[in-house]
Amino acid sequence: MATPTPSPFPLATAEPSCALVSTIIEEATYAGVAVNRDVPVIFLRPDCELDPLDPLPIVFVLHGKPMTEEQWLDLDLPGLLEGGWQTGRWPPMIIVAPRQPEPLFSGSDGGPGSYEEEFFEGLVPFVDSLLPADTQPPGRAVLGISRGGVWALELGLTHTGSFVTVAALSPALAVNFARAAYDPLDLAMVPGEFPRVYLGAGEGDWARPQTERLGNLLGGQQAEVKIDITPGGHEEATWAALLPSALDFIALPWRNQGQGRPDEIR
Repeated sequence: MATPTPSPFPLATAEPSCALVSTIIEEATYAGVAVNRDVPVIFLRPDCELDPLDPLPIVFVLHGKPMTEEQWLDLDLPGLLEGGWQTGRWPPMIIVAPRQPEPLFSGSDGGPGSYEEEFFEGLVPFVDSLLPADTQPPGRAVLGISRGGVWALELGLTHTGSFVTVAALSPALAVNFARAAYDPLDLAMVPGEFPRVYLGAGEGDWARPQTERLGNLLGGQQAEVKIDITPGGHEEATWAALLPSALDFIALPWRNQGQGRPDEIR
């Protein structure tokens, strides 16, 4: 497992170009808004100069339960990104991996006092104040695993103008007891605009039936949806196998084109 190294911010610069670069792992904390304590965050970024005038796209990644933000290091996301950057598979981007603090992570479903509030009122302003990353919806995506996958979907489907893409690996929809206003399965039945959505699960994954159901519901709303089913169950090996395809889907709008500049994230 890679070990994050603390470093002062703003982020240091290294190489003058983002071509053929390695991954830098940095960690920080921010003052919680819906929880009365500091919340840890890991940043993964290319080892190159970050230009505030040409900000990189950003992906918020939400861990599963009972894991922490270090789950992404266990899955070797830094190494995966580095390989993808060096081969040109994905454009440079910044990954933000926050801890989803309890009891918000397990015991809330949206609205005031929930992880939704913590994400948009605590994490996002902290990231925007710290990084030369894209602050516009076309330059932002959110990806989650299991319980974090439910949160990624809830955040993306209730704030449809905030992300260009939402991705969920084995989202724990079968054990999600959210109110209808925050339940992705209910939200998918309400006509409207949707972000691009990537869904993945294992062939023997207990999360597979509801994952496929959600994909079918979104497809019925004419949303852009991709569903990948891979061998495996509700386990790390499944998510490691799905991550490259999820990143392919996430990165597609960012290849060889600008991200545009509509309204700020909300």
